[in-house]
Amino acid sequence: MVRKLSPEKREQFLSSALRLFVANGVQYTSTASIAREAGTAAGTLFLYFPTKQELINELILKISRDQSDYIRTLLVPSLSARETFFRIWDGSVRWFLANMDAYQYVRQVRDSGTIPEAVVFETARSLEYYYDAIRKGLEQRAIKPYPAEVIGTILYQDIVAVMNLINMDSDPARNEAYIQTGFEIFWDGIKALNE
Repeated sequence: MVRKLSPEKREQFLSSALRLFVANGVQYTSTASIAREAGTAAGTLFLYFPTKQELINELILKISRDQSDYIRTLLVPSLSARETFFRIWDGSVRWFLANMDAYQYVRQVRDSGTIPEAVVFETARSLEYYYDAIRKGLEQRAIKPYPAEVIGTILYQDIVAVMNLINMDSDPARNEAYIQTGFEIFWDGIKALNE
């Protein structure tokens, strides 16, 4: 008889893994500790995620899907290229602020080589809205014709810089200024000269 796996238990494992990966680091978190945190035996965890790498991969994919689902709710076709990029920027920063564990996990694994190239490619598929924004910007002649991966890398690194400022500053009243100024710096770098 095939055992039916519970979606709730799967989410519980992902949540427990996220908490422990952020607290202890991916490398120093054992599958046994994740199972214990989730209130189950390690064998139960392996029914859902046969290896630790599969758990690591699924967690980054889940975070990518969740963030993308949120940002898509902010986008409508009638927005200009600048407004579209601002919604992506603002939505990303605010989503990360509301999901700090997810942000810290992404920072921990994104450039560490922990995530296989196939999973990186899969996360990029959830970013269709970003490529749509670039196409819109090019069609409207609102942005310079830089390669998409350059724009994406700069966008991500600028978001990280703003998140770092917000996390270091003890006065949350300055958050809005950081978010707006960070976007202006990003936009000034990619906008077309006639914009």
